[in-house]
Amino acid sequence: MLIFFLLIFTRPLICSLAFPYLNFIYSALLLVFLAAYIILRRPFRLLQPVFFTPLTIFVVAICVSLVFSCDPSASISQVYQYISALGLFIVGISLSEKEKLSSLRAIILSAGMISLLAIYQYFFTFKHLSAYLADNRISFSFAWDYIRSRRVFFPFVTPGVLGGFLAMVIPLSLISRRRIWLTPLLFFTLVLTRSPAAFISLLCGAIVYFCLKGKLKKSSILPLAGIFLFMVAVFIWRSAAQKEHLRPAFSIAMRLSYWQESLVLVRQYFFSGMGLGNFNLQNSRYAHNAYLQILAEMGILGLGAFIWLVFAALKNGFNRLKGAVDKETGCCLAAASVVFLVHNLMDFTFFLPEVSLIFWLILGLFSA
Repeated sequence: MLIFFLLIFTRPLICSLAFPYLNFIYSALLLVFLAAYIILRRPFRLLQPVFFTPLTIFVVAICVSLVFSCDPSASISQVYQYISALGLFIVGISLSEKEKLSSLRAIILSAGMISLLAIYQYFFTFKHLSAYLADNRISFSFAWDYIRSRRVFFPFVTPGVLGGFLAMVIPLSLISRRRIWLTPLLFFTLVLTRSPAAFISLLCGAIVYFCLKGKLKKSSILPLAGIFLFMVAVFIWRSAAQKEHLRPAFSIAMRLSYWQESLVLVRQYFFSGMGLGNFNLQNSRYAHNAYLQILAEMGILGLGAFIWLVFAALKNGFNRLKGAVDKETGCCLAAASVVFLVHNLMDFTFFLPEVSLIFWLILGLFSA
């Protein structure tokens, strides 16, 4: 299983958009491991009947979207991501307790390394990026403003993606007291992303965490208020930007525009979907709402199966949590799952394997 833990550790470090060939090599290695794991350990034996129907419908929806795809080649190139996602979900359910903790350790340590890289970017690399643009006479104003705003994003492509990933992992850093020192590191990096969507998601995850712990009234006031105040500070910080497109109001307006365009595609391909990887708007490759984009690409069958599968996994996890002696790990996994699901109401990390595959593993771990 050492190979598996290394694969989990390295997954967030490989940006699929920036390094497509490296991502292809990684994806091939992961698929080989998943195939070997399924053959040798037969994890389907541990899969509860409640998952069979939504999993089957989800696979059928993928096949339907391939048949009716506007561009079959683009759809075929995206199938591996869904196979890997469902494979990691099943692996997460079947791992032993020791293996589950090792998987979580790999995720947390990877996030810690990413935080250090992003902090390094904040203090040292933006000036080098500016020099690179100047030396190569790149006059793209948006790129210049993006760098001058000093919102960290490395090793991802946008601050919002980095913020969504960190917000998802922060609850996991609370599991082990030996690594709880990583929590302020991850949170500090989250602040440097200045991503309001990430803070909103983290706040929702924190509320779920304290509700499950039965401490929503007393001990939760200070941390929840702290997250809320940081969220307000980020809004104010971003609103003071000189360039209009760097302000939160601009981001909100653009998202509303993307959602309106997405609804046009949804109406057109409501039943069959337009096919995996075929979604494209006038000014964006993503809807900035994963559920709208799933509906557009996979049709109502795909979105319905996804929601059913997530609901079944969360319900199964909550039921198991009621009788658990140590609820800390389960509460943290539930919070991390909620953070991802809420964040994808406003962003597109569902379609980036460096983030989404980690979510599928977390969902499987919580369900078990």
